[in-house]
Amino acid sequence: MKIDAIDEKSVLVELSKEDLSKSEITYEELDYANERTRTFVRKILETIRLETGRTVFESGSLEVEVMPDSFGGCLMIFKEKKESNFAEEDKTSVFFSENINDLIDCARVLKGLEAQVENAALYCADGTFFLLLSVCSSKKRSVLSEYLEEAAFTEERLGFLKEYGKCLIERDALAVLSA
Repeated sequence: MKIDAIDEKSVLVELSKEDLSKSEITYEELDYANERTRTFVRKILETIRLETGRTVFESGSLEVEVMPDSFGGCLMIFKEKKESNFAEEDKTSVFFSENINDLIDCARVLKGLEAQVENAALYCADGTFFLLLSVCSSKKRSVLSEYLEEAAFTEERLGFLKEYGKCLIERDALAVLSA
């Protein structure tokens, strides 16, 4: 394994075919949904910390690019990302409640006001229900706020919810809940 700092926010890690073999993983198997890959990445980050003496990514936001090399190994580029508010960038609003009945009541009120919200997805994580909306007018937002709490999610936090939370309703969640 060869580690090179590209700049203060990026590190290049060159892994040989032998490095991958020792870790019992191949380039083709690298998938962050796979627990072995996550463990492998954590070990690489720890090696970077031990060999360079620096905590690589203090913000906790990390982008990883992986490319195969022509010798059976791979190149990994770790980049620290700035925190950004996902709701502002992509106009995604996140509302949540620990009580599914709050979501159902809210959906019924919106339906009664003929203020249905399209493109809404429903996720559950750690006993909390999360409603993700692609666009939310101020009228709809005020109704939603009466029943649910609004959360400020970063892009990374939203990605984590989508990866590790359970998607209960992929689209038109409020229409489904109000039926």
